Amino acid sequence: MDIKFTQISSVGEFGLIEKFNSLASRFANSKVLQTIGDDAAVIKPTPGNLSVVTTDILIQNVHFDSSYTSMRHLGQKAAASNLSDIAAMSAVPTAAFVSLGIHSNISVEMMEEFYDSLTNELGRFGCVVAGGDTSASPVGLIVNVTLTGEVEPERLATRSGATPGDVVCVTGDLGRSHAGLRILQREKKKYVEAGQPADFTPNFEGYDSVLQKHLIPEPRVELSRNISEKIHVHSMIDVSDGLISDMLHICKSSGVSAVLDEEFIPIDPITRRTAEEFNEEPLAYALRGGEDYELLFTIAENDFPKLYSLEGYIRPIGRIEAGEPKVTVKRKEGTAETHSDFVSYQHFSRRK
Repeated sequence: MDIKFTQISSVGEFGLIEKFNSLASRFANSKVLQTIGDDAAVIKPTPGNLSVVTTDILIQNVHFDSSYTSMRHLGQKAAASNLSDIAAMSAVPTAAFVSLGIHSNISVEMMEEFYDSLTNELGRFGCVVAGGDTSASPVGLIVNVTLTGEVEPERLATRSGATPGDVVCVTGDLGRSHAGLRILQREKKKYVEAGQPADFTPNFEGYDSVLQKHLIPEPRVELSRNISEKIHVHSMIDVSDGLISDMLHICKSSGVSAVLDEEFIPIDPITRRTAEEFNEEPLAYALRGGEDYELLFTIAENDFPKLYSLEGYIRPIGRIEAGEPKVTVKRKEGTAETHSDFVSYQHFSRRK
């Protein structure tokens, strides 16, 4: 099958923007009065609501590997990572601003596939692309998405409200995205070591759930809204850096300590199997893996029964205690490990 590759230079910056505009205009939001095509967007907030804004950058070979991340997957994940931040505030997404640095080895067709996927994912939640910028890039593809949303003051969730006695809860399961990444890295290594043959077939059989979790995560926007409708959420964050690091963000912001129980931390069977294939501990995937984009939140103990009426897999995994900010993980064998510093990947850190 012939793959069409149209140089972006053949349509130019404004021609590419017109293609983006055509894709973005399929979706609308009554709060966004002016989108692409003017010097700035115009957004009419709901009276009495608070505005929330988040931004996220994805850089080729830093945040994603184009050898196993398709443009369609990249577009959906770029949207999902920002939508997840909005969900962590229990807010509703409104408008997105997408800025792109595009290398010459990327075609018009590739960018259309990316933008189609991005706008579709945003549009699922009533969010529209209202602006952005494009530029040539000498170092690969750079994607920056800024997302705006709004929330009722009484439903706003932040990292700073955790209180001693709170129950720590998490949605979904943890570590599955890291399991998917390990499989992708393994198959890429095989491909490179084999000399990058044209007929190479990666072994992905049986790993669909972990691959999907890593490549196209599901932001918990609707579930977050459902939770805050029924329960006063004391604190909330999305699990993007791994359970320990994100729990520690809440502890440091709230001035409290957290005790988590290994027995209750949800880990999918395929995640466990994947970790064991690499002779690695499944719990480490959940504690340190990151990019699961589940919700980690704390609520009063007497509010926990209200969660049973909600659709969505939600589990209690620990408690908030008074004390210096730290996260203690109680192991099944009776031991405990305590963390007072972040264990996830950090940009600019010195590594061997």
